[in-house]
Amino acid sequence: MTTHATKLFGVLAHPGGENIYHSLLAKRAEEKNVDASFLLFDFQAKDIADPIEALRRLKAGGAYLTGRLREAAGGLVDYLSDEAHGTGTINTITFDGDTATGHNTEAKAVIDLLAGESEKFGKRSAVILGGGVMARAAAYAVVRHFRVKHLTIAARDTQHAQILKQLVSSAKTDTVIEACELFPPDIADQLAEARLIINATSIGQSTDSEESPITLPDLFHSGQVILDVVNKPGKTKLLRDAEEAGAKVIGGDQILERQIDAAFELLTGAIGVE
Repeated sequence: MTTHATKLFGVLAHPGGENIYHSLLAKRAEEKNVDASFLLFDFQAKDIADPIEALRRLKAGGAYLTGRLREAAGGLVDYLSDEAHGTGTINTITFDGDTATGHNTEAKAVIDLLAGESEKFGKRSAVILGGGVMARAAAYAVVRHFRVKHLTIAARDTQHAQILKQLVSSAKTDTVIEACELFPPDIADQLAEARLIINATSIGQSTDSEESPITLPDLFHSGQVILDVVNKPGKTKLLRDAEEAGAKVIGGDQILERQIDAAFELLTGAIGVE
């Protein structure tokens, strides 16, 4: 039940309709008995300034951003967290009086999930598949936090891979970064040598999909960590192939839960998971 004391938060998405992020945040508030209301708003990236300003005027606690909106809010906040600055994307905005701070909890979730496995890939080589928002979070994690020795960024659009390479290389780093096309036979050597492979594409994103961004499963081995950002199904074909070869696998459902917990905590000050 909403009262005058209920704290308002916005979830901005396009298109609107049923939204998993809105559902999860609202569920957290109910589970933790937090007097908060998460309202879903449908806005395109070009219009995102309007709902952000409206939420400020309403004295809301902040907003959660999805999809392409994550790349459009940089100029609408006063401060950026390290993760938001390093990735160039924002998925959570917190308001403190007249001050707005942008955060990226996706990068934090990747870091948290990989931390326990870092001995396997730290100061070695990694491959990131994709050049979008989640690839930015992954690249920030492996270069800025784990400081891998060599990183290959492979995207279906090589321009996206080059842009991400430039973004990551703009920070002072000793990591050797290579950008190339996502065509598995051409990067077979990098995949086989990599101790960490992160799929940041949407390939395999459906409950019945048998697609995988890596069509040469014999490249996997027990010394690897394979992380797939795809959150449905919980275990993609990529992860099943890797697990069968003895690799440590981490699913996108874990990333989703972690980053929602982090966003919920930032927004409400409550702990997302007991």
